[in-house]
Amino acid sequence: MTSYERVMTSLRFEEPDRVPITEFVVDKKVYTAIMPSAKEQYDFDVEMGFDVLQARAWYRTVSEQGDSFTDEWGIVYTRNAEAVAHPVRAAVSELSFLKTFKVPDPDDPVRLDTLPKLVANHKRDRAIAFALRAMFLWSANMLGMENLLEYMYTEPDFVHDLFDTLVEAQTRLAVNAVRAGADIIVETDDYAFNNGPLMSPEMFDVFITPRLKRFADAVHAEGGYLLKHTDGNIMKIVDSFVNAGADGVQSLDPIAGMDMGEMKQKYGRKISLWGNIDCGHLLAEGTQQDVEDAVVDCIRKGAAGGGFVLMSSNSIPHSADPENYRAMLRAGREHGRYPIAV
Repeated sequence: MTSYERVMTSLRFEEPDRVPITEFVVDKKVYTAIMPSAKEQYDFDVEMGFDVLQARAWYRTVSEQGDSFTDEWGIVYTRNAEAVAHPVRAAVSELSFLKTFKVPDPDDPVRLDTLPKLVANHKRDRAIAFALRAMFLWSANMLGMENLLEYMYTEPDFVHDLFDTLVEAQTRLAVNAVRAGADIIVETDDYAFNNGPLMSPEMFDVFITPRLKRFADAVHAEGGYLLKHTDGNIMKIVDSFVNAGADGVQSLDPIAGMDMGEMKQKYGRKISLWGNIDCGHLLAEGTQQDVEDAVVDCIRKGAAGGGFVLMSSNSIPHSADPENYRAMLRAGREHGRYPIAV
């Protein structure tokens, strides 16, 4: 099978020739240690034979202040050793900002970033994904997470209006990406801590689920699949992802209590499962045998019947041992051939 066929077969809950393997973010220190000639992650992804290649929505830097920068959303970030910068300051303090706020233009061609390159070079050869946020994390980063969660209780009308404004624009961007050639949209709002969701399942179904369904329906109408990424322990809200129409869920962090066997038993025919190899302690401090054992266990629990893609539990960070990551990829190919021994 081609990589594209392998991934599409798995998404249909059928067994491909082997378990698909990919990774959406690999730290430069790690991928250049494995492949010194790689000028960017794209080079590494292609050379490693990843079955899914991903582009990400791009937003311009509008100002820089030393090690910090501000993007088109007005959010301030500080650069660090990791591949993805994290916000350090909320962008707004008054709820009245929504009266004049304009979401960064979803039709700006710069948003698609490397997607046209992936489509030109790999369409129908590799599965092509495009990652963007729908509404929740943009709102949290603009307002501050604690403020946003408080406003869900004290200012629900404001939050509904804000989420509607954002999801309308981001849905348009997702549709543009599918029309430009993306097979899979990866929606990247995070909803949980390691001990459970950031809000009750009831609040989630009031504020998030209907809009996530609107987002998923639009992607499906264009012929795309929707993969829902989120960190943390999400067991209490997986049903909401299913009800919203998500085709897959990714990162499934074992450190947060996300057990692949339990997920396969409960949801293995409802939603595809992506991830579950600990990207923290295991890849940083475990042995290569520890890594291989974790991969074998994950495949044994999750791969039978399709609907499983092997990845880390989030991304490959700066702290990961390159040889451990190499061992993870090697073990995935060696032990991921169908039929799977269970």
